[in-house]
Amino acid sequence: MSLKEKITRRLACNSVGRPESVIGRTFCLLSHPGKIFLAPFAHWFRHHYQGHYRFERIVFVIDLLLIGIAIGLGSIALLLSFYKPLSFADQIAYDVSVAPREIISGAPSTLIIRYTNETNEELHNVTLTVKYPEHFLLQEVLSEEEIVDEGVISLGTIPVGGTGSIKITGVIFGDVGGEQTFQSKMTFVHGENKEIGYKTSEHTFSPSGSTLHLSLSLPEQLIAYQEVSGAITYENTGIIDFPTISVVPQWPDGFSLSSSNPLLENGRFSLPSIQAGEKGEMTFTGYLGEIENEVSFIFSPSFTFGNTHYAQETLKQTSPVLPPQLSINHTIDRDSLRPGSEVNITIHYENIGESSLTNVQIGFETESPFFTEKNYLVDQTTYPELTEILPGQSGDVIVKTKTRSSLMQSEAREEISTVKTQAIAIYVLGENTGQTILNKGTLISSLMTTPLVLESFARYSLPSGDQLGRGPLPPQVGAETKYWIFWHVTGTINPLSTIELSGILPENVRFTGRQTVSQNGGVSYDEVTRTITWTSDRLLPTLFADSTVVGIAFEVGITPTEDQIGSSPYLINDIQITGVDETTGLFVSAGGASATTNLPADLLATGKGIILE
Repeated sequence: MSLKEKITRRLACNSVGRPESVIGRTFCLLSHPGKIFLAPFAHWFRHHYQGHYRFERIVFVIDLLLIGIAIGLGSIALLLSFYKPLSFADQIAYDVSVAPREIISGAPSTLIIRYTNETNEELHNVTLTVKYPEHFLLQEVLSEEEIVDEGVISLGTIPVGGTGSIKITGVIFGDVGGEQTFQSKMTFVHGENKEIGYKTSEHTFSPSGSTLHLSLSLPEQLIAYQEVSGAITYENTGIIDFPTISVVPQWPDGFSLSSSNPLLENGRFSLPSIQAGEKGEMTFTGYLGEIENEVSFIFSPSFTFGNTHYAQETLKQTSPVLPPQLSINHTIDRDSLRPGSEVNITIHYENIGESSLTNVQIGFETESPFFTEKNYLVDQTTYPELTEILPGQSGDVIVKTKTRSSLMQSEAREEISTVKTQAIAIYVLGENTGQTILNKGTLISSLMTTPLVLESFARYSLPSGDQLGRGPLPPQVGAETKYWIFWHVTGTINPLSTIELSGILPENVRFTGRQTVSQNGGVSYDEVTRTITWTSDRLLPTLFADSTVVGIAFEVGITPTEDQIGSSPYLINDIQITGVDETTGLFVSAGGASATTNLPADLLATGKGIILE
């Protein structure tokens, strides 16, 4: 068959024909474009209907028709499921906006509600109620520019096509970047049957800024291992008074807070309410420890209503930190760290920076109550080389001070025997900045040897007036008068071991044997050496409020001789206590006052201490 005959035949091909070649099929499809759409149906007919049914074409057409009807009904059902006819309330146009567009927390904003009656009925007894966010400060409600009640807003009758607006002015105290939601409900009556209808809506807004402004002031240069002070200025930039303000600090790593005003409580600084346009300042001081290159101070302010906090714009300030320009370290002679002794602290310094340091003061500081001052410094008056320390220059200074010999019970606290000292240096950095730097060295802990106080006195009567002694007053030659000697061990802060307390009786004074002690055994008397001795294996600290009193009392009698007439002879002398401090391992000792017949503080014996014939 020629090409012309094939083309002619295929131009006349029917919808279910089977072209014998690709060329034939191509010309068939080109001559009948509908076959592109009908080809799948023809394929389905040949495989499932042709030769299977008596009236194959009629059955095929009926099936197609039923399938089409099913698809059509399904499509209609699907469309109806998404289609919801407008309710009566939906025909009321309701638009909400805010002015200004940018809501600022703590500043007035106006919520504008516009409505239009697009129904075909009048709306009667129309009222509008608005539920405000918590802590929203309502200032004014306007309906068509007239002030109305802030509770239920009456709009009367709205005719068909009638429009109107409500303006609600107030202050949002909310989280910056958070959400504040207003809920409104319009209630009305419509129709001949006076049906009650309503329209509700929610309107959510997000404050983008705050009228509370914070700024942080820090030293021009921060130096590692030094004290740093900062000041935070807070300001009400709006026209509305603020409620209570709280600020949560996030301190940088390596920074430890030492003081602040106001005090930090439960992780927050609490500030009083701030009037519109008012400024205030809070301060803090802390110590910068090991810092790499920079520090970031972060302060998160909030408007506070009871336990509710609305976060405002966070202040974050990052500052570079220089390494310490003056390296300082110190040593202390631990054996000299005794109550009432002179303590020498040697401080080594070195300028490791690149700038000269002027007006240098070097010393140490301590919180120990054994020192009368908090810090001790020397300057160019004592060490002229401190007038200026050049880069790379180093040296030593010695700071001398004397410790207190004893403490009062009110000064006692835990770990009082641990004395913490820290080298400090104050200097001006460079020639142009004039910035004064306070630098601190490493904290050193040392043990203080315990104080030891021995009270020794004699009595003829008790402070209450009860008589203890016996015999004539004033004492008389040849007659024995008896007195009581009292020893009290006080002021100790560490346990003592191997304690021995003793005193010597003069020739004409005897130990009667009567005695009383608060702990351990009684006193012993050596007639050869005339020594009265009390010993103990161990004594606990006596300075603290709950300590056990260590007291020894015993009776002595004196028989005055003629050569003592007109004098007040000794009852006991050479009183001394010794022991070993268990904490430091050092030997300790203390002397007691000698006692005579002159007892000015004794009610019965005062003025009666001179020996008579």
